[in-house]
Amino acid sequence: MFASLTKRRLLLATGLLVLVILAVGVAARQTLVGWATNSLLQLAGASQVRFSVTQASPWRVVLEDVAGQVRTQAFAAKRISFDRAHWWMPSLGAVRVEQAWLSVTIDGSDTNPWSWATYKNGTVALSPLQIPVEEISLDGQLVVRAAALPDQALTVKIDAHRTPRNTWEGRAAAKGPGLGLQAEGRYDPATRELAFHLPSVSVDLKPWQDFVQRLVLVPGGAVEMSGQLTGTAQGKWAGSTLTAGGSVQIRDGRLSNRERGITAEGVEVDLEFKDFDKFETKPGTLRLRTLQVGQLALTAIDAEFALADANKVVVSHATFRTLGGSVTVEPFRYFLNLRELDVVLLVDNISVAEVMALTQDLPAQASGRLDGRLPIHLDPGGLRLGTGWLALKPGVFAQIQFRAAGLLTRGVATSSPGYPVLSKIEAGLLKLRVGSLRLDIRPPNAPAGRSAQLHVEGEPVDPEVKAPVTLDLNVNGPIEKLLNLGLDSRVSLDPGK
Repeated sequence: MFASLTKRRLLLATGLLVLVILAVGVAARQTLVGWATNSLLQLAGASQVRFSVTQASPWRVVLEDVAGQVRTQAFAAKRISFDRAHWWMPSLGAVRVEQAWLSVTIDGSDTNPWSWATYKNGTVALSPLQIPVEEISLDGQLVVRAAALPDQALTVKIDAHRTPRNTWEGRAAAKGPGLGLQAEGRYDPATRELAFHLPSVSVDLKPWQDFVQRLVLVPGGAVEMSGQLTGTAQGKWAGSTLTAGGSVQIRDGRLSNRERGITAEGVEVDLEFKDFDKFETKPGTLRLRTLQVGQLALTAIDAEFALADANKVVVSHATFRTLGGSVTVEPFRYFLNLRELDVVLLVDNISVAEVMALTQDLPAQASGRLDGRLPIHLDPGGLRLGTGWLALKPGVFAQIQFRAAGLLTRGVATSSPGYPVLSKIEAGLLKLRVGSLRLDIRPPNAPAGRSAQLHVEGEPVDPEVKAPVTLDLNVNGPIEKLLNLGLDSRVSLDPGK
């Protein structure tokens, strides 16, 4: 009987001990959950983590006022909940993050989000997507930052789930001032390969122009830009290799570089990228309604081009209208790092009067139409014309009126029969009707210092003056100064010898 009593007491004591342990466990479950969650977040790469546990059971855990850092980027969330339909399974179940907040500094060391894909905890590398979770949903804000620029806040929503094949599938959307994005993707933890598709990207360039120029170096200095950019992208990230392509379109674009006096209006671009990482595209199109370069206005610009890499642009075809005529550009390549451009312009039917209107203090007025071939070199020092020519269009007559005393009669004896007519022509009293006009720019056999030779054949417009006139004028000094700045001490017009 005594043994039976002792046995009952032992069972009773054991039961009481189990109840006490369970009671303590229930009472301490929030502390234990907090400790486990903090350890898990640190293992996933977070630091300085703060939160409070407001609910803890085998089926549901709720954290509130969560904050911390991932490397140098701060993050926060109003609430994170874990729902476990099968509490005995080694999984956190369905995770929901509400009112999340994350800042990304695009001109800092953590610009590349792929650098967050794996963290090292001591000697163990762990990817956050290897944490045992069945579903993830997130809504909140992504704040984009750059030095000396106001923050741009995007509303973000993400939904992802683990498939029966142990891969992840998900969708994401972001929306903010002038920006909209939709994405979908698939991630395989076994191969660590992420396949993604962005079916819709839209950006209003004006509110994002400063951020764009922090990421992309624009040749020639800061540019004011506006317009609508749309596009798509698809590709995969495997290991440390990104393979991605897609399309980019720009409509109603405007670019302005005040420092260089360049403004482009009505910009339209259509490009298909073969490789975003290599900045390589298929041939695409560029159209501009107008391009103002100083005093020169270009319209109806239409070009076909491709990006060979981040540094080289290959232009296979380009045309535009200017100076009353049309211009075709021969195929060329432009290397952004050289800051130099060599192009050849084939001009057709341009107006002599509009060409001369670009000059200052030129001692002549003229009308007519010209064809020609003009090689041009552009670099930081300005424009230089290569060996080329302009000539009066066949079958078209021109008129010239000079106003430069001594220009034609210099070195001509006053007793010469042609002196009176030349004197009246150079004084502007007689206009010339020209049937032949040719300007040779930097002719190969010209003497040193001579940049152009002008040959003119015609006769006075006045029918009472019967005197055929042949003129040969030389441009001594850089012709570019004549075209851009007018006459100066380094440019002179002399009669041909």
